[in-house]
Amino acid sequence: MTPRLLAPCAGIVLIAGCATTSQTQWTPTVDTYGNSRAQYLTRDTEECRAIATSASGSISEQAAEGAASGALLGAAGGAAIGAILSGGRAGRGAGVGAVLGAMSGGTGNAAQTESEFRRAFSNCMRLRGHNVVN
Repeated sequence: MTPRLLAPCAGIVLIAGCATTSQTQWTPTVDTYGNSRAQYLTRDTEECRAIATSASGSISEQAAEGAASGALLGAAGGAAIGAILSGGRAGRGAGVGAVLGAMSGGTGNAAQTESEFRRAFSNCMRLRGHNVVN
């Protein structure tokens, strides 16, 4: 792998790693005032975290899948543009397109999975009778 492609690939890995950390550390804010189920908060939090992770999937896996599909689409588009605009230099266009597509696809999938995780987590806590603020 060329040094020019190494930095964007490292960026994708970093995005996936940060998102995975967020998935294991984020917890919805719960108002326990007047909640008869407040004593179950810790147990419900851990169980709902596991359910939300299962429902949304692994952020790092989803980011990798998005990066792979984005790289393919970006390479194809970049090759076409490179061939047209750069006098037949499809290879360079494909390389640039692949890197940009991988970054875009990986980041997009990670963000979507993170959103699904948070929604599932909050819904689980609400269904267990907790007053979820966010």
